[in-house]
Amino acid sequence: MPCQAFGDGIAVEIGDDGHEPDAVVNCGCPLAPDVAAVPHPAVVVEVLSPSTRSVGTGAKLADCLGMLSVRHHLILRADRPQVIHHRRSDDGAGIESRVLVDGSVRFDPLGSEFAIADFYPEDRSRGAVSGSRA
Repeated sequence: MPCQAFGDGIAVEIGDDGHEPDAVVNCGCPLAPDVAAVPHPAVVVEVLSPSTRSVGTGAKLADCLGMLSVRHHLILRADRPQVIHHRRSDDGAGIESRVLVDGSVRFDPLGSEFAIADFYPEDRSRGAVSGSRA
């Protein structure tokens, strides 16, 4: 199944509302580059600063995980290397969650894997996420 990664500025439609994550991977038919919202998000990535922490871990998280197409939801801390990985179980019936400070995240069934260090700059003393790769 072909997938496309999109950065900041594209919405995930949740009911009548939209939510703009920091990155999203959509799987299915290829979308136009100027699309405003993805119909089948498989991976949703949120980068949390102290001011957005409650938004990314509250209602929007529950809404995103309620979408059956979402297989992986990542929350990256901006102030230190830490990734919260929510993964839909293989049977689709539940969500498994892990907090990672090292190692890697595997995106099954998409077949991609990224080291936690890939999400953060070499100089961790700056305390900022260099960018998300989905």
